[in-house]
Amino acid sequence: MLRTTFLGHQGWLLSTESTTVLVDPLLTEAFGHGGHLGRVFPPRRIDPAAFPEVDAVILTHEHDDHFDVPSLHRLDRRIPVYLSARSSVAAHELLTTMRFGGRSLVPESRLEIGDLVVHTFTADHRRSGGDEFDVVPMFVQAADGDGSLLTSVDARPTDAMLDAVGALGTAGIWCYAHNLTSSAFADARGRAVLDDDAALVGAAARRRYDRVATRAGAPALTLVCGGGWSFPEPRAWLDRSVFPLDAVRVAAMLEPQVSTPVVAPEPGQTWEHRDGQVREVERAPFVQALPPEHWPERTWAPSRHPQEYAPATGRTTLSSDERARLVAALCELARHWFDGPVFRGACSLTRATAQGRSPTVALSLRTSEAAPWVLAYDPTSCSFIAAQDQRDPIESFASGLELWATDLLALLEGEVGASAICFAGRLRHWNHAPAHLLVTAGALWSFAHPLHRPAATARLYRTLLDAQPEGVPTVPARRSL
Repeated sequence: MLRTTFLGHQGWLLSTESTTVLVDPLLTEAFGHGGHLGRVFPPRRIDPAAFPEVDAVILTHEHDDHFDVPSLHRLDRRIPVYLSARSSVAAHELLTTMRFGGRSLVPESRLEIGDLVVHTFTADHRRSGGDEFDVVPMFVQAADGDGSLLTSVDARPTDAMLDAVGALGTAGIWCYAHNLTSSAFADARGRAVLDDDAALVGAAARRRYDRVATRAGAPALTLVCGGGWSFPEPRAWLDRSVFPLDAVRVAAMLEPQVSTPVVAPEPGQTWEHRDGQVREVERAPFVQALPPEHWPERTWAPSRHPQEYAPATGRTTLSSDERARLVAALCELARHWFDGPVFRGACSLTRATAQGRSPTVALSLRTSEAAPWVLAYDPTSCSFIAAQDQRDPIESFASGLELWATDLLALLEGEVGASAICFAGRLRHWNHAPAHLLVTAGALWSFAHPLHRPAATARLYRTLLDAQPEGVPTVPARRSL
């Protein structure tokens, strides 16, 4: 028998009669490295101290909706924490600093935790558009084979993985991560509004289900999760501009097309997989979704005009020393772009294609001054230089990014995480010739990846840990540990 409790977003509590394991738990309501991105959705009541005794925690990868420092702080330090072996040294060192005695979750291995068996796999990143390079897909079984859960987390399941699951048993409960979001709100010209085709999304979900069913056996239950956050005021307008098609709608589209139940779970919902059958049982007392009338409105109604935004740091002024540090740090970003799509686009774009604009990327950096501080990307010097035309960067340059200078420095120096800026309504972009030169928040997001900048990531983790309060309730460890 295996019980599966949904904790929110992509977090799970898996249990048998004698073993309890947490997977990617978010144990506070803050979402995204201390809440800079938003808050968990749907909103919940969660009491770490009321959790059952836990034998282990599994962290599938290092993105901040899975590897969350405030949540780690709310775990008894005796609980073993298994983190993907391919996560950054910064993450593994943090677990050591926190005295967890962190352990590596190795792909293509078999891990026994009490009477749970975790089979791990390797994701295929060769043609993937994602950046979950360290993610560890899993198939979790009760040791007696009666009850299982399959998740490839934020990666597509490979045929080899599904074939291996089929040889081990059936998919049992299948977790389908639906992470569709829109960043069209960030167009600085207020022109891009994404109209997602629900039929295409539904067809993609059906194709994924059919692959799982054909190779690993039809799951007894499909749980559609992901997209589990909302935005607080004054950024609540983003709730209707970021989530074009939520998990509830995807589940409603998929269920009539398949032979087994499909559910978009709420925090606290629990299912028991026994004798090949899945049934919902009593909801968990330690995590419960608030009534729907307390949920923020996330109905898709995107704004065509970018909204005003404040800096994540709360600061609008740069000192002369900070300006110098920012210019120096930007050299690393410029080198990161070498031979990538931004570099190649800037080297290929003509003024004619750019309609007379400067054929490169500008950084339009907001400060307390009325006019922005404009820097231009110069591939020949692998740096950003002061733009000659500081008047209207959106019209003067083919492409560009606009954000607060203080936020950019904080990102480069490891004070805040990338999610606080890139997808939190604190950055805008523009592209006049996107078929030739395209820059979006992804140009900063990939730069700030923990595997690319482990030292800056380590500084961020230390800052987050130092900010945690003393004496908070913690999830209890198994007494026998």
